[in-house]
Amino acid sequence: MQLGWLIGLVVAVVLGNIFAMIIATLNKKVVKDQHGKINFKKSNVYFYWTRWDYVTIICAAYTFICILGLTVCLFMEKTINDSWVQFFLHQTVIFSMLSFGWFTWRLAYVFKGVKERWSDEFK
Repeated sequence: MQLGWLIGLVVAVVLGNIFAMIIATLNKKVVKDQHGKINFKKSNVYFYWTRWDYVTIICAAYTFICILGLTVCLFMEKTINDSWVQFFLHQTVIFSMLSFGWFTWRLAYVFKGVKERWSDEFK
């Protein structure tokens, strides 16, 4: 394993865990029923702008910066054997998947909450 991949892995684990901890702290504001399912009629956290949204934007911005770094490296005619190319490639793949996943997950919760909270308006 080359140095760029290794450093990219360490950075991804550290940043991913920091982002996940920030998002996970929102769980204390979520009201759940006796079966452990989210009660969207009492939980308002999914209908407001929260830390989850900020983390998703920061993750997407970091991905964009890594794409720019990768593009600069490729314009300088560096190859996959270069540590910077490996690092930026690794970060771009990992954090683009994370930001897309968190965005999709967030939208799914909002739509599910709207469906459960205001289901009588859709009939």
